[in-house]
Amino acid sequence: MTLGQLREEVWNTLARYDLALHPTPPHGHHPNFLGAKKAAGLLLRTPEFQRARLILAGMDAVLKPLREEALKAGKALILPHPDRPGEFVLLKDLDPRKLKRVREAYRYGVKVDLKEQPIDLVLIGAVAVDEEGGWVGKGYGFPQAWLAVEAPFATLAHALMVYPKLPVEPERRVDLIATPARLIRP
Repeated sequence: MTLGQLREEVWNTLARYDLALHPTPPHGHHPNFLGAKKAAGLLLRTPEFQRARLILAGMDAVLKPLREEALKAGKALILPHPDRPGEFVLLKDLDPRKLKRVREAYRYGVKVDLKEQPIDLVLIGAVAVDEEGGWVGKGYGFPQAWLAVEAPFATLAHALMVYPKLPVEPERRVDLIATPARLIRP
């Protein structure tokens, strides 16, 4: 199996069983899925999220509840610039209701050098993960392959996106995987 075949398998399964939420179809995305808010609720209660003061987060729809809760809790967020790969925007003291579209984050934030930021947690979307912390993304965009941050990486996944062991080489490792029913700490 190739990375592309694995992605298609996951996207097709989520679509076939009507488990994908906006944006649909899930193909080409880190899928938003039925139960994602419940999975986010599990991740929000972890010590890693509770202690984090500065969070680097992807712009995927599935991560929206986590981004909103971080801002509500007074945490600072760093988001990738929507149109400039490799650029990042810092959001602090922002009412999440102002951020109607995550693509507008650059209007409310300031450009920052990622290397100079004391990031406590990284939130990323996923296409597939495994029980050992292996992660496969959508194949482009955030998080870039070069992204090296000394902080725990966390993601959300539907149970159908979780494999005992990925049938391909993982693109990276994650430290926390929240599904609607459980928290996986590889």
